[in-house]
Amino acid sequence: MNAPLEKPWWIDGRSGASESYAELLAQMRARAAAHQPCCQPRTAREALVAFATTLACDAEQTLFDADFSPGEIEALGFSPGDLQRTIALSSGASISIGSLKKKAAGGSRARLGLFTSGSTGLPKRVWQPAANLARAVKVSPRHAAAVWALAYSPTHVAGLQVGLQALANGCTLVDVLDLDRAAVLAALERHGVTHLSATPSFYRLLLPADRALPGVRSVTLGGESAEAGLIEKLRALFPAARMHNIYASTEAGTLLTAEGDVFAIAAGLEGRVMVREGTLRVHRSLLGEFDGAATDDEWYDTGDAVAMVSESPLRFRIVARARDWINVGGGKVNPHEVEAVLAAHPAVARARVFGRKNSVLGQVLCAEVVARGAAPAEAELREFAEAQLQPFKVPRMIRFVDNIASTRTGKVARA
Repeated sequence: MNAPLEKPWWIDGRSGASESYAELLAQMRARAAAHQPCCQPRTAREALVAFATTLACDAEQTLFDADFSPGEIEALGFSPGDLQRTIALSSGASISIGSLKKKAAGGSRARLGLFTSGSTGLPKRVWQPAANLARAVKVSPRHAAAVWALAYSPTHVAGLQVGLQALANGCTLVDVLDLDRAAVLAALERHGVTHLSATPSFYRLLLPADRALPGVRSVTLGGESAEAGLIEKLRALFPAARMHNIYASTEAGTLLTAEGDVFAIAAGLEGRVMVREGTLRVHRSLLGEFDGAATDDEWYDTGDAVAMVSESPLRFRIVARARDWINVGGGKVNPHEVEAVLAAHPAVARARVFGRKNSVLGQVLCAEVVARGAAPAEAELREFAEAQLQPFKVPRMIRFVDNIASTRTGKVARA
């Protein structure tokens, strides 16, 4: 038996259905014969098969989110015919598990057209070379033993990077995307997941920890600010895991990783990542290619506000997107800070803090809260926040809701 080919590459976390690497290669060869330069996958599995084919054949492909409506696709400048067009890739017949691993590890000349989250308007397409996306991929016998959970959409950078890491090492991926808390925890345990990468919002859904999952050895957080309290709670759920933070974006791919919440500039990126005027800047040599005119600025402002830890060597924390800050009567409020305080209340599962226009203060601070069990009294929750926050950071209005909206990339929706 050819063990690498018979090994599952994909397991559905909901049903337990699986596909082997041999089945993946067969699907890739079929897709190469009818390659879609513009593709709107219906499922995460389909997205990764399409991506793997593009990767293996050094091709180009634009990936649309499954929930893009026809109107959104048209507004982005594409027609239904664009999504139906196919071409044959002559290199498809030579696809093998060995060549796929090499391509996923950074050896592909493929280019992916990916869309920004669109949280401040119409999404924008960014062309990313596969080599940029594979910047953080590690290959070794130890990494080949990993079982990865997929908790990000693989039409976005974070999900594709999990896919690259798994494919480069011949690992198994367990799809836990869009599952509820009980189903995620059951899938992690049942399928022996060892590595998990997700947003802080995803991890908050798994708490409180009613049992430990010692089989998980690596937990990575990315996409949003993660408070220290969340990481401590995750240690109870994943007692054997090393905790990592990752910084990546559609525009630049993976840039920074850290153990804990303090980032440093990675080897090889010195002089191409910097902090200026309180925000993180990236040299344009690290960026993908934007649709339309490329930026003329040498340094791209990511919009991520940072708190300096030291200047030499450069160490910093990423505290929030600059546009997320809320101006309340002249005082700037970081919504992540307030959300972390509210979420520390034992009866709160999740919180979203946002501003509403106010004729006197400019903006007034509001919060939506998902309760854990019986909802606490609004006065009790406000008193809890007042004990830990300056008065202008305490929400004036608190509303209890069943769910908090997320963006397509799994972050708390701010708009």
